[in-house]
This record gives sequence, structure tokens and C-alpha cells, in this order.
Amino acid sequence: MPFMEDIQQVLNQNVNLAVLDGWETLFIERLSRRGSVTNRAQVTGKMPVHISSAGLALMAHQDKALQTQYLDNFYDADSRVSTGCLRALLGETKHQGFAQLAGVVDADTWGIAVPILDSKQHAVASLGVVVPLREMRLQALVPAMQTAARGIARDLGVS
Repeated sequence: MPFMEDIQQVLNQNVNLAVLDGWETLFIERLSRRGSVTNRAQVTGKMPVHISSAGLALMAHQDKALQTQYLDNFYDADSRVSTGCLRALLGETKHQGFAQLAGVVDADTWGIAVPILDSKQHAVASLGVVVPLREMRLQALVPAMQTAARGIARDLGVS
């Protein structure tokens, strides 16, 4: 919680912590502030992996067998994302070390998430933020989130 509070203090926006639950993203904690942008993630709420930056950060840092199984079973009822596009998003997320989705859940928000990695470099959780599109500061935000994620991993004893 102290790491999430630090990120929220800097951003003055929503911060969340999520884990995988099957093919969905389960949000296990969320900090919000008055005046922050809309955040559809609710504590104990779920979202499909492919529409949340938290879900992409989680799935991109799983072993290949699980990713293959996920992609083989992937279906988007709203036809927002094709399997090929999702495969590219996961690859980009893995390469960059963070996930970003602009305007997917809400048109005026940007979701950014980083994985919380175990000693095998698999994501056990993800740390995410939801910020207004107009206030996006990716270059400053991602390193701070990655530092917080490493701190959470140490505290959990998984790194």
C-alpha cells in the first residue's frame, strides 16, 4: 500500500493493483481521489485482459504456454481487438516493460500498467494508473511505477 500511495501522491489520480483470474484481470486494490478521472476498475471487479493495461502487463509477462493457450481461446465479443492485434500488443508490452491503452475503456483516459515480477520474470500482479489523456507524462510516470513495482515484489518476497 505505501508504494501505491506514493504513486497516487505524485499523480493525484487513480492507482490500482491487479492479478490474473483465468482470462480476466481481477482488481484487488484501488486508490482514488476526488477530482481524478473515471476509473472503471473496481476492487474485486474484473475486466477482460485485452481491454485493461493491467491485464496486458500481466499476460505479457506469463510463460509462453499460458500466453498461447490464452490467444488460442481469445474471443472479443465487442470485436474491438483481433487475435493478431492482441498478439502484437502483448509483444510490445513485453518489450517495453509496460502496457498502455489510450481511450479503450473511457475515451478521455489512458491506462498504464507495469508488471510485478517474480524471480523467473513472470508477473504475479500489476500496478496500474488511469490518467487523463491530456496529462500524459509517460517518460516520468513509467520509471516511477517500475520502481514501485520492484518495491512491492521485494515486500511480497517474490523477487
